[in-house]
Amino acid sequence: MEVVLCGVDGSELHMYKGEMAWVNEQAPVVFGDEIIGRVSSIGADAKACRGLDVGDLVTVESRWPCEGCRTCDTGQYYLCEKRNVFTGYGTLPMSHAPGLWGGYATHVFVPEYALAYKVPEGLSERTALIACSPLANGIRWVEKGGTKPGDHVAVIGPGTQGLACALAAVRLGAKVTLIGLEADCERLEVAKGFGVFHTVAMERGETVDVTIRRIQEAAGDVDVVVETAGAGTAKKLALELVRPLGTVVNVSVTTPAEQPVDWPSLIQREVTLVNPLSHPGAVDRAFELAQELLADGIDIGEWITHVYGLEEADKAIEAAAYKLDVRPVKVALQPR
Repeated sequence: MEVVLCGVDGSELHMYKGEMAWVNEQAPVVFGDEIIGRVSSIGADAKACRGLDVGDLVTVESRWPCEGCRTCDTGQYYLCEKRNVFTGYGTLPMSHAPGLWGGYATHVFVPEYALAYKVPEGLSERTALIACSPLANGIRWVEKGGTKPGDHVAVIGPGTQGLACALAAVRLGAKVTLIGLEADCERLEVAKGFGVFHTVAMERGETVDVTIRRIQEAAGDVDVVVETAGAGTAKKLALELVRPLGTVVNVSVTTPAEQPVDWPSLIQREVTLVNPLSHPGAVDRAFELAQELLADGIDIGEWITHVYGLEEADKAIEAAAYKLDVRPVKVALQPR
């Protein structure tokens, strides 16, 4: 498969800095698990089985199911007990033949057991890239929070993933508050364009108590909190903002991983804490939603604000980490 576009995601920023020990042990690896590409070569059996042909625009999931472990049988193949959670695009070592296991490249190899999806007609490469992973994540994560129509959902962090969660919650019929920083004003405006009820730009030095009061006064108690930012203050806000009997959806990678949690408070309010991993079974639904959004005049492909060539992968990572003089919504690599 020839890569035409590859997303730079949050976990890769941590990998790049050597903050994930298991990746260091796997290295060298090729980063990139949000991949849109075209079929460049395919055998007759695969063509018949997959319904694909040379030139088709496709995406591949970063993990794939085995033929019968406990987690794959329940549908969560991202936790495959036979292949382990590190077997897939962006994490398999280059020593694992044929070595083409990441989207930061011109080509990737697609084994027979990998999950590949043809991009629907009418979706651009950029729109498909946002749909195939960030939006698919958003759909699954807000559902794992038990979100129902009429619920008040607060999403912390207006990055690509936060926007996708907010959008998925809006489409489920929830009232959504999106929380960011003063520097995130442009992203918060994007969210208003697809129906977010309330946005909060936290001021420098603002305490968690003040933020909670602002949200409650403007939009009421919060039933579900989706935490996508990863900072210690964001975790604290999530756990204190949610109402009694509410749910916190924890999806972000934190550094350091060890952070204090007020467990007695969670018990006393009977708060549910869920930790969904990725988006098994959600890619087709994300493509369908992306098509519906286009019909409504919303193109999530516009979230990709900065695109770099493959030779600028380091610069792309720095841009995504806000180390350059830009604040992109989503960064992508375009090999050619």
